Amino acid sequence: MITRYFNRFPHAIRGLTYGFKNDFGIRTQLYLAILVGMSTCYFLTPLSSTELLFVVLACTLIIITELQNSALEAALDKLHPELHDTIKHSKDMAAAAVLVAGIFLLITLVVVALPRL
Repeated sequence: MITRYFNRFPHAIRGLTYGFKNDFGIRTQLYLAILVGMSTCYFLTPLSSTELLFVVLACTLIIITELQNSALEAALDKLHPELHDTIKHSKDMAAAAVLVAGIFLLITLVVVALPRL
């Protein structure tokens, strides 16, 4: 059972690598997450373990939602290449998930930074 679990890792790594190489949105979100993380650690030092956890969680949430958004968009484009309102709404909702994750990151950064100002 454990072997089957670990045999799935190459698929996940392959998906992450493919997304990074071929999707501008995923690349952008990864770079921004690294930039936000480094900037937060530099400018808001010292961070408590809870503050650091929330910043990492918020950055990770953005990357997760962007991966799901890109996967959904790619699948829908392949299955239904012509324009369709339902497909458009599905893509818009997936993009909205990324936006909500970004708002969560912004709120997290404000809560972490505000006491230091």
